[in-house]
Amino acid sequence: MPTSRICNIGACFTDLIAYGPRMPKPGETVHGTKFSTGFGGKGANQAVQAARLGAEVMMISKVGDDKFGDDTLHNFEQQGVDAQHVTRATNVASGVAPITVDETTGQNSIIIIPGALDTLSAADAEAARAEIRGCCLLMAQLEAPLGATLAALSVAREEGVTTLLNTAPARQLPDQIWPLCDIICPNEPELRELTGLPTGTEEEVAAAAQELLKKGAGKVLVTLGERGCALFTPGAEPLFALARAAEARDTTGAGDSFLGALAARMAAGAELREAMAWANEVAAVSVTREGTQKSFPTAEEMLARHAISLIDHTSLGLDDTESVIRNLMDGATANRPHPAAVCIYPKFVKFARALQRESPDRYGDLRVCTVVNFPGGKEPLDKVVADTRQAVQDGAHEIDVVIDYNLLKEDEQRGRQAAEALVRAVRTVCPAGEVLLKVIIESGELSSDTLIATAAEASIAGGCDFVKTSTGKVKVNATPGAARVMLRAIAAHSRASGPGARTIGFKAAGGVRDA
Repeated sequence: MPTSRICNIGACFTDLIAYGPRMPKPGETVHGTKFSTGFGGKGANQAVQAARLGAEVMMISKVGDDKFGDDTLHNFEQQGVDAQHVTRATNVASGVAPITVDETTGQNSIIIIPGALDTLSAADAEAARAEIRGCCLLMAQLEAPLGATLAALSVAREEGVTTLLNTAPARQLPDQIWPLCDIICPNEPELRELTGLPTGTEEEVAAAAQELLKKGAGKVLVTLGERGCALFTPGAEPLFALARAAEARDTTGAGDSFLGALAARMAAGAELREAMAWANEVAAVSVTREGTQKSFPTAEEMLARHAISLIDHTSLGLDDTESVIRNLMDGATANRPHPAAVCIYPKFVKFARALQRESPDRYGDLRVCTVVNFPGGKEPLDKVVADTRQAVQDGAHEIDVVIDYNLLKEDEQRGRQAAEALVRAVRTVCPAGEVLLKVIIESGELSSDTLIATAAEASIAGGCDFVKTSTGKVKVNATPGAARVMLRAIAAHSRASGPGARTIGFKAAGGVRDA
């Protein structure tokens, strides 16, 4: 019975990587800057990336009876990849891949010499049938002999295992392969090679993807480089997942990082939409570092990056100045990954957005958040609405609004009505889908689970996007107990609203407070 285990059949190569200021032209010699070796091959890369993200992975491949083969098997052991079906070919060298990297752009060119991989056969796939049966996903590429790949896809189909074929490097394929593939994953040039159709525009990509669907592929997932990826399914609208901006140093292996991450997320039970977004995040990290497998992030690193992305860098001092806000934004973006947002008083939103326009490379992906009805939730409603309207006009990405938690403590019914009315009024000037609306309930001040639940329910009823525990300005901010109560309120809303309901987020107080 399928589990969360992944099987990958494909290439194990040793990468021979040369870095230089640009790619040499035909017949030209260019002085390089450095040379390194690493482990590669699309199959091995994808297996290692999935394993580094916590997936259980097995590999089917061939290596030579040489030092490169020894090192490859040792690397699999170090990376946690099951290599019992990576066997040796005698009197044949292990596969290698000379790679040239343009240090200016991060782009690369690659030649592969398969060596021992060319001895991989259908018999090797059949020998692994029992192990394939115990997997939830089989991944394949086109570096290995086509007979072995077809056999592995057939075994997986017979055993009820989901199949994913990465059509790289592109080649003409027999018609029998398409119905064996639940997901086909080409990039744009590969899609063009496979179909003979242009892929220069989104419309052309869609038309070419439809050709593969007509041939029997279950789904077509096209990677679009820095634009992300697009999923095409028969009878459905295309689904796009945008890539995260990254300063690329070396794009070698980025596609393999994407697919390894996609597989790991799918094996963990995620829907394909979520897996695509996650894979984009992981691949964006990989291109910021040199090398192939050594550039691949681990699950721990991705978790740490996600945690940092949830932090607001905050300054809410009464004596704040534009100089303080500039320093706040400089501090927030000093390292990568950096906090998701800066949280500032409404009067500084316009200044912060102006800084972003002046220096988009530095500040451009930083969100600007402001807080209204702060700190005690006692401002007149018309003033709170006016402050919100102005902040939105000035370009705020997020609005935090504090409810009157003291009124809720004094009179739960009146407090609930006032909180819902406040959120509803602020929502009217805070466009849903454009500006995030987060409601701060000061759970530490409310203290009782009943009042915390009431505040969360009123906030959700008013139309918020997030419920947030605290301003961070009170004695008791976020507690695990308060978080559980608020999350239960969110879950109850989701159950009551049914499929397609508005998604509500939760945020604990915290962040980096400079005031």
